[in-house]
Amino acid sequence: MNFPILDSISKQFKKHPFVYGGVVFILALPVLLHFIFWGLVASKAPEYNGLKKHPFIKTNVTVIRDANGIPHIDAGDSLSAYFALGYTIAQDRLFQMELQRRIGRGDLTELFGDKLLESDKFLKSLLLKKTAEEYANSEKHLYPGAWEELDAFLTGVNAFVEEGNFPIEYTILGTKPRPFNRIDAISFLFYMGFSFAEGIKTDSLYTILESELKDRNVHELFPRYDLEKGATILESQPGSPKLSSNSDSDRTLRNDSTWKARSEYSTNNISPQSGTDTIALRRLIDEVSNLILPIEPLEGSNSWLIAPSRSASGGAILANDPHIALSNPGAWYEAHIRFPGYENYGYFLSILPFPLIAHNKDKAWGLTMLEQDDVNLYSEIVSGDKVMEKGKWVPLQTYSDPILVKGKDPIPFEIKISSHGPIITEHIKGYMGKPVSLYWAHHHLPNPLLDVIYQMGRSTSFRELDSASSLIGAPGLNFSYADSKGNIAYYSVGRFPILKSGNSRKILDGSTGENDVIGYLPSSQNPKIINPKNGIIITANNMVTSQKLPGLGYPEGNWQPRDRFLRLADVLGRQDKWTLEDMASLQTDTVSSFAPRYLEIALPSLEKVKSRSAKQALGILKAWNFEHDLNSQGGAVYDVFFYLALKNIVIDELGEDKFKLYGDFAEYWNAYRGIIQNPDSKFWDDQNTKNTIETREDILIRSLEDTASYLEEHVSRSPSLWRWKNLYKIKHPHPLGVIPLIGKIFDIGPLPGPGGAEVVNNLKYKLMKEDWTATSGPSKRRVIDYGRFDESVTQLPIGNSGNLGSPFYGNLVKDYINGVHRKILFSEKSYSEGKYRLEFKPFLK
Repeated sequence: MNFPILDSISKQFKKHPFVYGGVVFILALPVLLHFIFWGLVASKAPEYNGLKKHPFIKTNVTVIRDANGIPHIDAGDSLSAYFALGYTIAQDRLFQMELQRRIGRGDLTELFGDKLLESDKFLKSLLLKKTAEEYANSEKHLYPGAWEELDAFLTGVNAFVEEGNFPIEYTILGTKPRPFNRIDAISFLFYMGFSFAEGIKTDSLYTILESELKDRNVHELFPRYDLEKGATILESQPGSPKLSSNSDSDRTLRNDSTWKARSEYSTNNISPQSGTDTIALRRLIDEVSNLILPIEPLEGSNSWLIAPSRSASGGAILANDPHIALSNPGAWYEAHIRFPGYENYGYFLSILPFPLIAHNKDKAWGLTMLEQDDVNLYSEIVSGDKVMEKGKWVPLQTYSDPILVKGKDPIPFEIKISSHGPIITEHIKGYMGKPVSLYWAHHHLPNPLLDVIYQMGRSTSFRELDSASSLIGAPGLNFSYADSKGNIAYYSVGRFPILKSGNSRKILDGSTGENDVIGYLPSSQNPKIINPKNGIIITANNMVTSQKLPGLGYPEGNWQPRDRFLRLADVLGRQDKWTLEDMASLQTDTVSSFAPRYLEIALPSLEKVKSRSAKQALGILKAWNFEHDLNSQGGAVYDVFFYLALKNIVIDELGEDKFKLYGDFAEYWNAYRGIIQNPDSKFWDDQNTKNTIETREDILIRSLEDTASYLEEHVSRSPSLWRWKNLYKIKHPHPLGVIPLIGKIFDIGPLPGPGGAEVVNNLKYKLMKEDWTATSGPSKRRVIDYGRFDESVTQLPIGNSGNLGSPFYGNLVKDYINGVHRKILFSEKSYSEGKYRLEFKPFLK
């Protein structure tokens, strides 16, 4: 058979061999590089089968990975077990562990270069490394065994490092890992407890806007729960259709006079009037907003408990899904570990040996963020090495922590510390205002987090778990507990600071002592619910209580919007008995609880829209079932309308930059709800139009017209294609995803999926930045049913391994997107036939 084109190429190649040889090489180069890259990746794949001998091992250890890549570790003693756990996690997550320790220490510049310099300066200013050193190097620890097992874990990690087969990220960056130590682990544990973005930015923005918006009530933009009713953890749990009331909750709600009392704050705080101070605070906000951090701290979560009286199986049920920034690899490493006297199936931060969330045959616990306000900002008066405190000059403390720079000499770096905390503005480029210090409860209280999570895993009852967790100073957490005996319990942990006076939502004057923290609510008085008569306990980062707490008053917090809590309470109050399958399905629920009320207000006005496309959008809203599934037209129209109405309400007051910043806070959701229901709010008037005062109706009509135009431009000219899947995506970004050409190999997504902002399946996007790609969401889902223990289920967003050469890299992403839970393999019989089996034995000389 003849191929004329090939004959022609052959003739030309003979005439011009160098020219055509070059062309062939250029065309073949991408293919060649492809095979070289993936060959290198394959050479770095973890060895999941085989035998390892090490002098640290005292008894035989078996690591069986099941079909989903979850390791089940069985050992004859605790130290050998934790050595194997450290080695096992390092096989899958070594580069993530590298990032974790560098974030905790503020050593990102050494790995990534100067572009991470400002991030390192800020991280070092948080004193995470300093407090980790003080804690780890203490001569007395509550539980010495915790530190022995941490050391065993790190020995296992370092045994893997010594073998020298590092994942491909190290090759790309041209570096190798050094051994891991205690400070690496503890500094990152402390980092995960600090949700700095919310407190620092909200307090600063509140202060700026109070100065700038002379004819607006800035409190409307920062209402927290002042306008909310029926959505607090202690008072608002759902009853049963057979119960006339929930006798364990008085359901008393704050009335208008209470709201007024809470709003009358002391004026003893800084409200900068000068342009210099306002500009300086903007610089502080910009600095925090633009930090490059490969791993974000915890930010939200859902959790609920079903008592045996409300469970179809007759056993207590725990459902929990913590919300964290989406990433590759994911936040949690799932593993099952047992040795004589201990067994837990848990979810680990890769750099730590003890699970933060776990269960066994006797008990299960989950967590959400409490969101109490344990962060304040103070304006300081500094002169040289002294600071004004309570009207007197006192010396500033200092802490030196040089910044390590890739390929260069270390940069000297010193943090100045007042009695309130580290001064965080001194090293911000271009900051010219008053020094601002950061008060964080973690800096002022004992905070033995490692000892606590160690002891939680060994506790045998909710009282022991409560006793262990009550030692946490920060962060604030909601613990949910269920056990095989039928108990369910909720308790909040973390301390509530008590201010002498002042509004903790704004920057406080640090010079007089009048705004200082003068104590903390005793942990014994933190809110709790134990075995309530109604048989259900829900938490969703909502306000903990509407009542005053002794010595504290009304608790302050960065409470998340009440939408998820209300949806869960509504559903769980509809019937008496619930199954495991019901609870798993509810975890992926996408109904907007606010949408019915919002549309009830908006639809009468929207009948007046004029354009054909806006009328089509109106028709879609009228027919919508309030869900955000893949093919939902209503979900797409509603969320764009929600966004553009909010933008039209406040963009004229805030401006583009502050509007985008405001979208980073939970506050805007609560504020929006209040403004929508208040036709007399001054924010409805558009300040950009002269001689016209816009009404709520005017802005809503404009916003739906804008919505139709937006969807036509960004989705399709055809309304039939205005579907959620064509607007909204879910992405799990890798830290190296920004590298040209090969970076996208590491990212997983973007992929279309159900979910949205402030629905139970809370996959949130950057609304004010018009980025419809979800950036945070459930970091794992789990339902434990003690009436059907062996049928309990879970999900991981993408899988257990972060090693590109592993068969478990991204293997679970489709199940996560589609809301498919998998059975938890707890019994030895269920996983003993796993394909991958790695054994550790003592090294005998």
